[in-house]
Amino acid sequence: MARPDPQHEIWDKHLHPHLRLLLPSSTPPIHLEARLYLPLPLPPSLTPHINVLGEYSTVPKKLEDLDVGLREGLKDMGVERVVVASHPWGRLGGSMLDPVITSHLITSIYHPYHSHTTDPSTIEGSVPDPESLNPSGATTPSPAELCGKTAVITYNVRGVGLSGGSQPWLGTGHDPDDLAEIEKIGVGLLGDSVKEVFRFGYSWGCLLTILAPFPTSHSLPLTKTLLVSPALTAFKGITLLSSKKFPAALKEHQRHLNNRPIWMVWGNKDEFTGSSTYTHFADEMGKEVIKGIEVEDAEHLWRRDEGEKLREIIRNWLDS
Repeated sequence: MARPDPQHEIWDKHLHPHLRLLLPSSTPPIHLEARLYLPLPLPPSLTPHINVLGEYSTVPKKLEDLDVGLREGLKDMGVERVVVASHPWGRLGGSMLDPVITSHLITSIYHPYHSHTTDPSTIEGSVPDPESLNPSGATTPSPAELCGKTAVITYNVRGVGLSGGSQPWLGTGHDPDDLAEIEKIGVGLLGDSVKEVFRFGYSWGCLLTILAPFPTSHSLPLTKTLLVSPALTAFKGITLLSSKKFPAALKEHQRHLNNRPIWMVWGNKDEFTGSSTYTHFADEMGKEVIKGIEVEDAEHLWRRDEGEKLREIIRNWLDS
């Protein structure tokens, strides 16, 4: 499996600390390779398990092989938000190691100032001031709080990496249900402290993000969704035989976000979908459904300076 682009400074020796897992799909006994990224600092209860954190080469562990100490340590972390990220089409080389996920998304959450050593308590805004209070008396999460209370789970779809099964050429198969299953397992591992779920889709992964069933627990709302460079033209063909088309699914998804708009960002030099197609689609869906953001000079892969622009949009989405 190819290592992501080394130009990003987060790629020195390790990925951000995480657990590498083999989790049940929506149709056992097929398992899916996943990575659960964790906030720092790690609590002492996880120290004995540090050997399964952070390395490219660690052997993924099955859910049933996680010992009691590790499970309890995860629940002790007090994670309140879980971001579920879905990668580009596997048949074109997409995987959970795509830099848009492992660099741009992860950096936006855990290293917002591009530093491996930043103490969250030193980040401006880590101590709430009176102006951060909303009318209910609660505070808007500061950058430091987002760093310390957010986990990210991403996974390889069927047939990619160590994930079992295979991807269909037409349609989405079990992939949307798989995303919902991974989401449920990830939240379950982190315990009752989790208050909300965010979804993040990139390219083909946007389709799964929207088509996946919603969390079944009413006490665990899906509150935010960000779509990066959805392949709109390809989606028409992929969902040709599907009972649910992408536009209709978007509207249903937005209703489940308590009528908050779905964020959608694209580059005006995207190689797969023209800028006019994105603009027309966003206008047709309406501002109440889609918050559309076009980035000048950005291509589908979000390299160089355009990648930093994407990170800033991700940070704004997290803070919204």
